[in-house]
Amino acid sequence: MTEGPLAAWHGFYSDFKKLAAKIMASTSVNINSTFLREETKSVARRYMQEARSSIARTNFEDDQKFLDEHFKKLYELAEGRNAATSYKWRVSSVRKALPKITSRLELDVAREVPGQTGIEAQIIDTLAGLVASAALSYEQAIRDLADAGRVSYRGPAAELRETLREVLDRQAPDDEVIKSPGYKPEKDQFGKDRARPTMKQQVRFILKARGKSASTYELPEKAVEAIDAIVGGLARSVYNFGSVVTHVASERQAVVNLKRYVEVVLTHLLEL
Repeated sequence: MTEGPLAAWHGFYSDFKKLAAKIMASTSVNINSTFLREETKSVARRYMQEARSSIARTNFEDDQKFLDEHFKKLYELAEGRNAATSYKWRVSSVRKALPKITSRLELDVAREVPGQTGIEAQIIDTLAGLVASAALSYEQAIRDLADAGRVSYRGPAAELRETLREVLDRQAPDDEVIKSPGYKPEKDQFGKDRARPTMKQQVRFILKARGKSASTYELPEKAVEAIDAIVGGLARSVYNFGSVVTHVASERQAVVNLKRYVEVVLTHLLEL
């Protein structure tokens, strides 16, 4: 049996293929064999009790309903002596569907990060439907930070920056923020007006547009300030800091902290 998170699924699939070969090879009008009927129930039971949980995923609802219906009917057929054509139609339908379901499931599981937290999974799922590239950047940052053998954290720092920047730019485009009532450009370190709104201004714009009270701005705004402070220690600018992160443990911890603050902001922006 295949090891790993899909072990139950592959074990069921192997048993189903053996059963399917026997049923499709049958020349009887009815499936009367007690052994074959019991084997049918055993495979259906294995799907229901073991393998079914593998496709309990948001993008597999239709597949689950399809398999539920066919294996329920196969189990019922096996309770008596029923027409072989009834078995063969359902077995053939499932046999055609399983390779595609299995390949999609393999890809789905391959994208999962070991030890991924609930909030990380929520952020990835939500971002995937909002800004797919941001979801990929965030997921890559998680994978990179989980890599104990990594010697550079330039990548995850840049990915986290891109995640937040893409979400902010999607929900608070510069031109809309600039045109909003009361907008005033903030000063840069040299006392000059910034050319574009800051992340803090974008966050406030988003929450204000949703009718949130001023008290709800505090936590995400403080998180953005913390992000700016961390980024300031990693590079000169929030827009290019990822390119200069060096290969030391202290900087890895800085990126870990950066991730935490980015998540604070995202949970507010994505309303998680």
